[in-house]
Amino acid sequence: LIERIIFFSFFYFLLIIGFILNENSTGGAIVDYFNQKTIAQTFANNFKESFFGYDKFSTRHSPILIIFLSFFEKLNINDYIIRLIHLHFCLLLPIFFYLSLKLKFNFTNQNNLYLLVGIIFLSPTFRSLSIWPDSRMLGMTVFCLSIYYYLKFEENKKFKNCVLNIITCALASYLSPNFSVFALFYFYKFT
Repeated sequence: LIERIIFFSFFYFLLIIGFILNENSTGGAIVDYFNQKTIAQTFANNFKESFFGYDKFSTRHSPILIIFLSFFEKLNINDYIIRLIHLHFCLLLPIFFYLSLKLKFNFTNQNNLYLLVGIIFLSPTFRSLSIWPDSRMLGMTVFCLSIYYYLKFEENKKFKNCVLNIITCALASYLSPNFSVFALFYFYKFT
């Protein structure tokens, strides 16, 4: 247990260092964030007009994150705090991933599962999109939770897990429309 705590503390420490140094290993995360921030400021100034004219902003992102960012803008919350909140929310992704792996591969040595989860922390995409708020990372985190509920349903066939799967997949799709296609898979599997 102590080795695992040290293992994940090391990766968390590296992520915090990347946060402090404004790491942008994908090259586009910081640009995307500041584009979304500009749109969020417009939403904060005139929500109704911005919302109904969203297609004029030429962004590929869902408006959900931008709406949240606009609330932070209205409250004058510092970028550093917004980014820190987002980073810590994204830390749920490795947890949900581990829980899903544990359900699917319960016969596998737990150390191997921890090692697989640790690899997430080395991903440039995970690092950049956790450090610079992005709807795709939020969507991925919630989508991973939908996978967990799907696996729970497969394990025990409880209807509750089917409902939780659908809710989390829908939420992931609202955060990042890329995940909406998985609704077809779940629909096929649940019928």
